[in-house]
Amino acid sequence: MLRGVILEDLIQRIRELLTSNIINLGYELYDIEYVKENGEYYLRIYIDSPKGISIDDCEIVSNSISDLLDQADYIKEAYFLEVSSSGERKKLKGVVD
Repeated sequence: MLRGVILEDLIQRIRELLTSNIINLGYELYDIEYVKENGEYYLRIYIDSPKGISIDDCEIVSNSISDLLDQADYIKEAYFLEVSSSGERKKLKGVVD
């Protein structure tokens, strides 16, 4: 698993790759997380919108960014892409920030 500066660099590169695409779809890129859980890697993209986020919104964003991520090939390991609402994460992160 990537650590420290290398992980931060990866997340920044992914943020730069995806931000304009997600904004053009009408959403905000809230946060990015790359983690290993139970032996599997997960790239989690958290999005937000003034009207809220539905499962359909997550699917739209996932379909839109999947090819971008594959073409950029920043992540060499096999991983699962998850797109979800900032929801509770937004409340918790706001407390920490």
